[in-house]
Amino acid sequence: MAVGLAVALSGCATTTELPPSEARLIVASDAVIIPPPGGPAIVSVVSTTFTNAVRQDIFLATNARTAGENKMSVILFAGEGSDGDDSGLRDIPFTQVNLTEEALAAWPNSGMAVSPYFVQNAYGPFGYAIGKPPTGDTCIYAWQRIAPTLKPSGALDRGTVTIRLQLCQQGATEQQLVEVMYKLRLDASLFPPGRAPAAIGAIGVPIRPVGAGGFAEVIPTAPAPAPARAPRANPVRAVVTPAVVTTPAVVIPTPAAGAPIVPPPTATSSSGAASQAGPTVPRPPASPSVIVPAPPGASN
Repeated sequence: MAVGLAVALSGCATTTELPPSEARLIVASDAVIIPPPGGPAIVSVVSTTFTNAVRQDIFLATNARTAGENKMSVILFAGEGSDGDDSGLRDIPFTQVNLTEEALAAWPNSGMAVSPYFVQNAYGPFGYAIGKPPTGDTCIYAWQRIAPTLKPSGALDRGTVTIRLQLCQQGATEQQLVEVMYKLRLDASLFPPGRAPAAIGAIGVPIRPVGAGGFAEVIPTAPAPAPARAPRANPVRAVVTPAVVTTPAVVIPTPAAGAPIVPPPTATSSSGAASQAGPTVPRPPASPSVIVPAPPGASN
C-alpha cells in the first residue's frame, strides 16, 4: 500500500486531485512513518485521503499516567495546499501556527515549555516542547515541516510533508523523547534517502577516520593506568603515660657495734592511753645519787 500511495502522490503532483476517502484503519506495516527500533510500538493506524493530501494518524503504545494520546500525525501533500474547501487540506507554514497552543492542547496541565534550541534530524530542522506533569511522566510535542522538492523541469516532484509527534512516557528523560524525532524514518518509497556526499570516492579528497570523538582507532588504545597512590600513613596518636609518683626511700642507718638500740616512741591517743599501734619504749633508768663528802671541820 505504501508503494501504491507513493505512486499516487507522485502521479498526482502534476494532476488536480486525489480520490478522497473516509478515515479507515490500515495495518501497521502500511504506516508512512516508522518509529525507531525499540519503540514506541504502533498500536493502530488511521488513514484519510483528501483531494490534495493523505493524512495518517499513527497511534503509539503508552505507559504514561497523563491524560492524552500518544501518536504521530503525518500529512503528505500531493500538490499545493488547498484554498480551504472541505475536500482539501491547507498547507500552512509553522510561522502562521500557534504551536504552543497545540502543545498545551495535546498535554493539558503539564506545564509545556517550548525548547529554544535549534535541532535537526535527517529531514531537516524541527522544534519541540517539553512538559513534566506531577504524574511523574515526561511529555513531548514536536513538529516538523519538510519543504517540497521540484523536478529539473520545475514541476512539483514531492509535496510538503508535515510531522507532529505527541508522546508521554513514565520515567523517561527529555533526551529519550527527543531521540524519537532523530530516529524516525519516512517510508523509503515516499521519501528516498538522500544522496551520499560528493567527496566519497573522489580523487584528491582525503577522508580520515575522524568522528565526533576524534580519531577512530581500530584497536582502541588502553587507557594509561592511574598512578599508584602512596600508602596512607596511619596517624600517630600521642600516648599519655600517667606520672608515677616515687616515694623516696627511707634509709635506716645500721647502729654501730655496742650502741644501745632505742625503739621508737609509743604513740599516745587523744585520751592519754598508750596506743597499741607500736612497741612500748621504756623510760631510761634514773641517774644514781652522787654523795659528796663534807670537808673536814664543817658542821652538820
